[in-house]
Amino acid sequence: MRNEPVRLYKPPKPTLADPYAQIKWMFFQVEAEYEGLSAERFRYARNKYLQFVAETSAYYPELESNKRFYLTIHWEADALIRFNRWLVGQDLKSKSRYGVYKSVRQVMDMAYALRIVDTVVYHPPVFKGASETKERSAYTESEQEVVNAAIARWIDLANSVLNGYTPTGEGIPYRRQNTLPPISIDGQLCTVSEAAKRYGVKHGVISQRIRTGWTPEQAVGLAPPPSPRFTSIQISVEGISYSSVGAAARAYAVDPAVVAQRLRMGHTPEQSVGIDPIHVLQRDERALLWLFENQYACNALAMYEDFYDRRQNLVAVCTMQRLSKLFIRWGVWPHVDDRLIMPLAAEFSMLAGLNVEALKELEIDSYQREHRLTGQPVITYRKRRAGSSTRSEDRELHLPLLDMEELYLDESVVQKLGKLVGLVLGLTSRIREDAPPEIARRLFIFEDVECSHREGKRVIVAIDPKRKAGKWYRRFCTDEGLYSLFGKNFNFSLARCRPTLATNMVLAGATLFDVQVALGHESIQTTATYLDEQGLKPTFNRTVSEALERIAQRSREFQKTEQARVPRAPTSPSPELDCFHETLSGCGCKNPYNPSENVRAVTKHVDGTPCRFWNMCIRCDRSIVTERTLPKLIVYRRRVSVALESDSPAIRGRKSLFEDAVKLIDGILAEDVVFPAAVIRTAEHVAATMDDLLVDHLIYQGF
Repeated sequence: MRNEPVRLYKPPKPTLADPYAQIKWMFFQVEAEYEGLSAERFRYARNKYLQFVAETSAYYPELESNKRFYLTIHWEADALIRFNRWLVGQDLKSKSRYGVYKSVRQVMDMAYALRIVDTVVYHPPVFKGASETKERSAYTESEQEVVNAAIARWIDLANSVLNGYTPTGEGIPYRRQNTLPPISIDGQLCTVSEAAKRYGVKHGVISQRIRTGWTPEQAVGLAPPPSPRFTSIQISVEGISYSSVGAAARAYAVDPAVVAQRLRMGHTPEQSVGIDPIHVLQRDERALLWLFENQYACNALAMYEDFYDRRQNLVAVCTMQRLSKLFIRWGVWPHVDDRLIMPLAAEFSMLAGLNVEALKELEIDSYQREHRLTGQPVITYRKRRAGSSTRSEDRELHLPLLDMEELYLDESVVQKLGKLVGLVLGLTSRIREDAPPEIARRLFIFEDVECSHREGKRVIVAIDPKRKAGKWYRRFCTDEGLYSLFGKNFNFSLARCRPTLATNMVLAGATLFDVQVALGHESIQTTATYLDEQGLKPTFNRTVSEALERIAQRSREFQKTEQARVPRAPTSPSPELDCFHETLSGCGCKNPYNPSENVRAVTKHVDGTPCRFWNMCIRCDRSIVTERTLPKLIVYRRRVSVALESDSPAIRGRKSLFEDAVKLIDGILAEDVVFPAAVIRTAEHVAATMDDLLVDHLIYQGF
């Protein structure tokens, strides 16, 4: 009886009209399990594979005449080898090439798992690639200094916009105002013409009197005129006080009557003596400031919209680009747009180290001042690439973990992020009611000003790295002079903020575990690989990280050579003996008579005697971990954790020692750092059955 495989799925038959229907169908089966960028990579890989088949016929002669591609026939054991032969000749970055290969490999593996094909596709060794661009590399020290200064300028502007504008009175009109605003007489507003009819005083007389400093009541005769001895009052010009207007006038060689009249008309002392002009050209910044504070009532949006509508007629007065620069100088901004919000997003990413995908989906309540369990400030975010059927996409970043004195001397990262979130919420509250429902709760939203002008209504969008954000990147680099400093190929993006944080943490002395928590990596091996890709691994300088790397390397080397050893007759112990000794802590010792210098420095080891300080084994350069000793190491880690959690008085003096030991063991127990996952799972099962009495004795006696 033949044992035919059961077909779980049945692909469509290829036709002359659609010869690659099975390829498209199979890729779609895998793509449907993902969404967003993860699904996009399978679509990209599918297109590349279709291009490969169309150009080469997958190196099958029969496909040249009959294009119909059958998975069961043409996905043989060497299917990936055929594809890679074509792929290596494509103009792709090495990482992109490996990404395509990996996606195609995953689809072929799924085809075998679903019994679409009967043959296991061989996985040829492929170079994983190295970063050949700066799209996701950290900013250099000089780049970071300039970028931070540019971002800080916009953060200051955002603060000023949120706090509101205070009139300075430093503007100067560009022409004489022929019409007077309504005047108040006995608490009632009226125009000059109405006052002239009501009180029988000529319009010109009232206007002249108001311009020379008379009050409205004095101008219409309801109050006595002002004292003619105006020149006797004290006056200050350019910070110098004069006893009278006449004294000031003589100092600047101006007629005292002219100075007095100008003062009555409301001009400043400097304008009255002729130092500052009374009127300036319309294109003068002082004239524009006067317009902003008087004609537009300090409303940047009203001034922007008016100038935008009349931009063709006002080119000689003030272009829109110049008006934007003036707004920045005055500390105002007309819109809550990408130019105001994106620098805040960049600062947030630089401080928190979130990737762009997680940053986009932050919500207005993602920042919490107190976590429900720890009481610490926390950011909740979603990391879609890390999610699976058994693992949630939701993550939490406890902000105190990011605080390092070497990085933030003036203010902690917790305080900075708290203020930053408050600033973003305050600004976006002005536009949030106009946002579409699907993004209304997003933390980072802004107005698309160009789209608003086209559609005649306010259009609110979220961060989109492929469209709006890309335009802002280029404009930011141009406006802030980044291209002129670092060249036209300088890459500025939010994606570079995350590796920049990792770089700063490493250079400041953070351990591998600190970086793992800050970046939200599930495995410490992921962190090690990430830092290695960024070229950061050599910069670690903390003892724990170095010890982990050394013991992992020694243990791997021991596993390779253990089987090749030739059995030798046992010999008597000697100080020069170099073999394997098992300890209670779960480490193997290559020479118990010769502990490393870091152990000797903190213990009272006597030369010529075996070392008995077994709690130091994990830090000793003579130690290794094998599959045989791994269960005991797990027991040791479990009992140390219990001792630390109970805050036993017996170990308080050596608490930091045990905390470092736990970190080191956690690193060893990470999958594929020293042992594969299957070995670690087996060791955990064995450890569950082991007696931990001797281990407790070891821990509490302090050996």
